[in-house]
Order: sequence, then structure tokens, then C-alpha cells
Amino acid sequence: MLINEIPDDCLLAIFDYMVNLDHLINCYKVCVKWSNLITKRAKKVKYLIDKIQVYSCFMLIVIHFLIFSDHRSDSSDIVELSPEIHLKAKHAIEFVRKQESLKGLINRFDEPIEKYCDKLEMLSVNTINPNNLRNSSRIKQLDIWSYSLKALERDAHYLPNLERLKIQIKAPDYFYDGPVLEKLKILEFHFDFYPRKIFYGFMLMDLCPNLQSAHIFMNATNWYFNETLKHECLQDLVIQLDRLGYENDMDIRNDNWNNLKRLLMKYPNLKHLSLRDIWKLKDEHIEELVHILPNLVLLDVNACDKVTQRAADYVQDYCKRYGRSIKFYFKGNRDEIESDWPQSSSKSEVINRGFDFMKHCFFRDHIFLPRFLIPIDY
Repeated sequence: MLINEIPDDCLLAIFDYMVNLDHLINCYKVCVKWSNLITKRAKKVKYLIDKIQVYSCFMLIVIHFLIFSDHRSDSSDIVELSPEIHLKAKHAIEFVRKQESLKGLINRFDEPIEKYCDKLEMLSVNTINPNNLRNSSRIKQLDIWSYSLKALERDAHYLPNLERLKIQIKAPDYFYDGPVLEKLKILEFHFDFYPRKIFYGFMLMDLCPNLQSAHIFMNATNWYFNETLKHECLQDLVIQLDRLGYENDMDIRNDNWNNLKRLLMKYPNLKHLSLRDIWKLKDEHIEELVHILPNLVLLDVNACDKVTQRAADYVQDYCKRYGRSIKFYFKGNRDEIESDWPQSSSKSEVINRGFDFMKHCFFRDHIFLPRFLIPIDY
């Protein structure tokens, strides 16, 4: 039997096993019959592996489907628009206008494609102008690659339902004095500016009363916080310093234990804490930490080179004496993280399934955090 004599149902069943974009494109080009079948296959796609991305990632319906069909796919929830695909912005606009149920957009064009989408709940862009959002109150997740706290102060009232905010700041900034972000649950903050300036991110967290998780990367000479204000809801916290910038800089006012301890005491209900590249952190500091954080169950300092087995022994003895259970990771047992937390991921993926900070964000460096956390019910 010739391959083209195989019944359509059998071919379609075979195509259903294909998730590699290159393979689907090659099959699409074979003949008219295969082209029609691949178009049917594309309409059922939920995830694709796209080799064009720098990191292996999964996406819901990518812009490449312009070559497959002009019809809307019922499962089209997320679209990635990338200049690397060599599509003009006008073609991308034409495509998204047809996506009536589009909920997520990763836009790498300079053109504000998002202004043509009226049901977006997740948006990843270089910069943002709320006037370009047709229904900004629907936005729940926002990922911005170039932003400032002053810009957030300007934009926040347009985003009353924001639940996750991921921002990068690469310029001198000022403290946030905008609306309270009532619904924000996850904050991921990257501050990287030379020469190092002041970091105001902890003051922003004070205006997020329901914040549960925060991932902070900073390269700053000083960081401001109000130690008189306690944040009761925060349970997960990652603080990572710029190791290369700090080791050779003697003017790091906040890279000392007293200031770090005062900061952590703001968050009495912390359960999961990761301190990374804090090069002055020592064994005796760990001994104090377990006392000031009574609800701590996970402490990860595997990227702090001066913490040794002595601290691990102390944590173990402390837990026995006081009936507590704390998973403690330092450079001597860092390999145990993967076996102890198999449900968590340190891999780099642009999109992850499940709105779960501990599973998808806690063990990752900031550069590898996902653009979107897709709720399970989508």
C-alpha cells in the first residue's frame, strides 16, 4: 500500500502524536491531502515544542499557524509573536484579530499587538501603555522586560485584578507610591543597574497585602524597607544578589547580617526561604534565622559558599529539641533538592502549567522564570 492510500483517519491518528513544529510543517508541505489533515491537527493543538526558542518551551498555539489555516482554533489560548519567525507585525495583527478567545500574548514586536485583543488575561511585553489595552481590568499576569516603579505607579489603577507581576528594571528608580495592589499574589522583581543604586522593591511589597510569594534579584548599593510594617501573608521568598558585582564592591551597605535579619523579621509567616549569593552569610547567621522565623519549613542557602556542615548540624539538632521540621540545603547537600522536591522544577520553560510558585519558580534563577503560569482550569 502506498502511503497516500492510507485512510485519512489513520493518517490523522499518526499526526496526533506529532508535537514538534518542524515535523508538522514538513508534513503540511507534502501534498494537498496532508495539508488539509495537518490543518485539522493544528486546530486540536494544545502544546507545541518550538525549536526556535532559545530554551525548550511549551506554548499554546503559536503564530506559525498562519501557514496552516486562517481559521481560529478552539484551543487557542496563548500566542507568541516573535520577530525570529520573520513575520511582519501586520500579519500578526491580522492573526490575533481572529482569535476571539485569546487569553495570553507574548509580544516581541515593537508594535503593540495587544491593543487588538480584548480578552487578554496574560501579557508579556517589552514596555506597556495601558491605553493600548482594550480591557486592562482583565489582566491577571503581566511580564514586562523594561519597566520602573514610577511607571507602575502610573499604570496600577488600570490593573485592579493583577495576580502576578514580573518586572525588570535597568535604570535608576524611585519608591512606589501608587494604588494598593490588593490581588497581587506573586511578585518577581529584577533590578540590575550599573552603577548600583537604591532598591525599593521591598517597599512595593508592603503595598501588596495579599502577596504570598516573591522572587527578588537585585544589584543595588542599598535597599530600603520599613521594618515597622509586618507582612503576614508572605510565605515564599527568594532573595538573590548579583554575585559578580558584589564580591569586589566594599560599599554594599545592606549586605550584612543585621540588615538582612531586620528585613526577614518583616515576614514572620515565611515557610520557604532561599538566600542566594549572599557572600557574607555564615553558619552563625543560620542559627539565628531558624529562631526568628518560627514557621520556616524550607531554608535553601546552597549558593552561599560560607555556610558549612556546622550550620546543617545545628538545624538538625534544633529541630529535634523544639519539635520542628526544616529542610535545610547548603552546598554540601544541594543534590538532595531534586529528590526531595521532585514536583518542583529548576528547568527553563517559557510557560508552565499551574499557578504554583513553589513548583515553577522557587528553585529557579530569575532569568529562567516563566513568562506565564497557566491556571489548570484553562
